Amino acid sequence: MNDASQFATAMLALVFIAALLVTGELFIEQRAQRDIVYVTSHLLRPL
Repeated sequence: MNDASQFATAMLALVFIAALLVTGELFIEQRAQRDIVYVTSHLLRPL
């Protein structure tokens, strides 16, 4: 492989990793919000 091809492959890998990190973070935040809503609406109702 020449240098340009290796650089392009490395940049593509970095973009892919960044996309995975961002989507993972958004998923975790959304799941935490759903868990809070579930707890407050189902478990704390008798109070």
